[in-house]
Order: sequence, then structure tokens, then C-alpha cells
Amino acid sequence: MKKFYLFLIVSLLMSGFSGFAGTNYYFFVQFKNKNNTPYSLSNPSAYLSARAIARRADFGISCDSTDLPVNPAYINQISTLGITVHSKSKWMNGITVRLTDDSSMISMVRMLSTVKKVQYTGKIVTTSNVKRGVKFQADSLNYGSAVTQVNQLNIKSIHNEGYMGQGMLVGVMDAGFSNVNINPGFDSLRLQGRLLGTKDIYLSGNNVYAEDAHGANVLSIITGNLPGKFLGMAPKASFWLIRTEFAPTENLFETDFWVSGIEFADSVGVDVVNSSLGYTQFDDVSMNYTYADMNGQVSRASKAATMAANKGIVVCNSAGNDGAKTWHYIGAPADANGIFAVGAVTGTGIASSFTSFGPTSDNRVKPDVCAMGTATALINTSGLASAGNGTSYSSPVMTGALTCLLQKYKNSRPAPYNLATFRNAVIMSSSLYQNPTAQLGYGIPDIDKAAKILLSLEGFSNHVSNSDICQISYAENMLNIAKNNAFFGETVRLVIYDALGRQVHSALLTDNIQQISCEDFTRGVYVVMLSNGRETQTHKFLKAN
Repeated sequence: MKKFYLFLIVSLLMSGFSGFAGTNYYFFVQFKNKNNTPYSLSNPSAYLSARAIARRADFGISCDSTDLPVNPAYINQISTLGITVHSKSKWMNGITVRLTDDSSMISMVRMLSTVKKVQYTGKIVTTSNVKRGVKFQADSLNYGSAVTQVNQLNIKSIHNEGYMGQGMLVGVMDAGFSNVNINPGFDSLRLQGRLLGTKDIYLSGNNVYAEDAHGANVLSIITGNLPGKFLGMAPKASFWLIRTEFAPTENLFETDFWVSGIEFADSVGVDVVNSSLGYTQFDDVSMNYTYADMNGQVSRASKAATMAANKGIVVCNSAGNDGAKTWHYIGAPADANGIFAVGAVTGTGIASSFTSFGPTSDNRVKPDVCAMGTATALINTSGLASAGNGTSYSSPVMTGALTCLLQKYKNSRPAPYNLATFRNAVIMSSSLYQNPTAQLGYGIPDIDKAAKILLSLEGFSNHVSNSDICQISYAENMLNIAKNNAFFGETVRLVIYDALGRQVHSALLTDNIQQISCEDFTRGVYVVMLSNGRETQTHKFLKAN
């Protein structure tokens, strides 16, 4: 299937190909350990930026062994064999290597005592005259043509409060960002110094502005600005642009490029990542995923997405465009736990015909949320307001909205923050969160409502940590209960006692998010006890009327 979750191809633009002649074979090499590494957890500044370290501190997250880079001595063992080391993954403790021969030299790698696993991940056949096509082009605040997607998520209120992404750092992972360096729709981004840099994982040192337009369209949805004609969802955020895709083919090695890309995003300290990419089937069908693989535990990209969330990054990933196709379901890394897999709807909130279905194969709700993916407003590579269809475009709509919401969350209270609290507030605000569906998941979030829920959840922040079973808030005669990620799928027993110690309600909570009506309770203080058989939590709330 196509790696970009985009449905409508508006135009094609050809540009020169920068690459290698002949055939290149790619392999993922995983090492057994990180023994004798020169890096230390006591000195994270050697491999993480100050911003990345600060983000962990903000969320109360410690550096661990996954943050340590791959042992350079192990890498040197392979490079001295004359093998090109293409990219690295500290989270997966491995590297991707590139060879012009698919058997003889890799056999030497397999024999190294430091190597745990070697996996063939695909090949690229190129010639010097190959061209790469751009596959896809498709109110005090004047949103212009973007007004429908803005209104649908009800984000205007926090925009009007001044939360437009200032000081937030977003990583956009895609296949190329054609003309972003000259497009008038990004004048503000460039002139205000908010475009912090680019990284080409696929072809180091390549010009990401000269090739695929897909990432440029995605970026415009988040932060584009054509005064009076278009305004993006987070128009004052800062950005790193990261290319992980080789557009003309679909190979398993691109999932490893994706892992390297999100690790890079983490290292520079991003707050939010948008990935309008997904993987299910490949040019070499022997590498194809199956629906059973869509459990968040098979694809290295999915594992990395969850790790990024656990390190304090809000990850938005397109759910997929296979709803009307044989595959039908979401792909990787949209199946990852702890991230926002984003489905697509029309401007009236109806499911887009192409948006992929959940749940995951282990029966978690997917997609998590939805945004406008039919006739989504954007700025094309010519600098004109345009539109396109696909979950490729619903994901950046959501990314921009969550960037502004995260900004408000961080400005509303001191650290430490809780990403599970943030995620649950967004889901609780969504149109279908009481009755999620296979195609729309929890539905369309209401960003203003999520901000209010977030404040109510934070009322319990002194009692809730990432290791606790659930988060609880009380508002408008309703007790809102959301399990933390680590306890998804577990049955939790809930008991509510009044101030005299009398049991007034009990229930077995099987859903990850649930509400309990307190309409019939009398005024007073109540104690909530939660237990999963191993751990117990208690909370208090006041019913004032």
C-alpha cells in the first residue's frame, strides 16, 4: 500500500533524483547489549539536547538505558568490514546498514559475537537518470479557508487566549518538504526563526526542500500563514523537518528510518510529532504485516512510537486510508499504545469514506481521535490556498490543535506534567468517547472542553502518577475515570464511600475510560477506592450541590 496516508493527488512535480546507482540492499542489525559504552546515564547532555532533558524533567521522567546511544565500538566492528552504516537506533539498540551485495558481507556481520539479530529490510534499484515525483499536492483571527477544520475542533477559544504554539517545538516526519524554503505560505515561519532545522534520515546531507511536496502540505496545515486566506492550527510553533521516506518504493527499512527519525526528534527536544505515514504491505510481499501484527508490539516503528510517548512526546500518526480497501485496518505505527492515531471525517463530522478501521488486533480502540480529512484546507507548493483529502491531512490538523492545548496545559500549572492525563482529557472531550466505533474511535475532540477537563483532572495531580491505576475528576455530577496506559485492559474494582464510611456505589470497570453519575448522591465529601488486585488507590471529591 502507499506509505502516505493521502487520498487525492492534485498534481505531480518532477525534480532531480539524488541517490546511488545500482542496487542497494538494507539490513537491520540488532546488538545484544550496550556493555562498556562510553556514555553514561549520569551525563545525558552527551547525547540529549538541553531541551530534551528539560522535557523529561517536566514530566518527571528519568533517562534510562534506552537513551544511551548504540555502543560505538560495536558499530565500528561493522564499518571496518567495509559496510556502510546508514542510520542508528538507540531505542532498538541497532543500526541499518547498506550494501551492494545481499549475502556475502552480511554473513560476516551475523558471525559477530556482539550481534543478536540481522533482518533483511528491502532494496532500492536506482539509475542516474531516475526522477523522483512529488506524489501529492493536492474572528479576530482570519483563518480563511481553514475555518471549517478550526471550528470542528473548537480551538478558537484557546487561540483567543493567546495559545498559538509559542515556545512549542514540533517535529514533522515525512518524505520531503518541497519549496518550504521559498513558499510565501511559510514566510512567517522563516522570518520569525521558527524553522529550527532539517534532518534527512534516508539520504544524509540531501536537500529536503527540493523533493516531495507531501510534507510541505502537511506542514502548512499546522503552521501555514497567508494573511486573510489561510491560517494553520498552531501558527506560532517552531519546527524540525525530518525526512524518513524514500517515496518511490515501500520497504521495511523505512520503518527503521522512521525509528531513527523519531529518536532524532526526541534528541532535539520536540514536544509533539506529526507522522502522516504508515506501513502495512511492502514491495517484497514476504515482509508484509498481517492484521494480527497490528498490536503495537511487532513493528519497530510502533514500539518506538510508544517509547516516544513514554518519554513525554505527544505523537500524532495518521490512521490510514484503507477503510474501503482489502486491508481495511489501521497500519503501523498507528497501532502503538499511548499515541494519537488520527482518523478522518468530513466537514460535517461524518466518517471519510477512506479512513481506516480499528480496533487493534489486541482489541484497543483505534483510531483514538478524528479530525477533518476530506477537503482539508492547506497551502500548496505554489503558495496558494488549496485542499486535499486523506488521513495524511487529518493528522496535522490534530497535531496543531494538540500543540496549542499542550502549551496551555504547561502554562496553567508547574511541572511535573502527566502525558496520560493530557491524553485522557482529549479523549474524554471527544464526541464518541462513551461509545467509540471501529471507524471513528472516540470521535472528534472539543479542544476547549479538553482544556477544562484537563484542569479538573489536574485537581488530583498530587495523588496521581504515571504508575497509578487511574486518573479521576469530578465535574457536573459526573465522576470521570481514566485508566493510565499501563493498566489498559485490566478490570478495576471501584467502591465509593461517604464521609461516614458507608458504601454508596461499587462497580467493576472494564473500559479504559468510564463515567459514573453522582446525581443521586447527597452533598458532601466522598472517598473513591480503586483496586486491580495488586494495587489500591484512594481519592476524595466534594459534591457541592
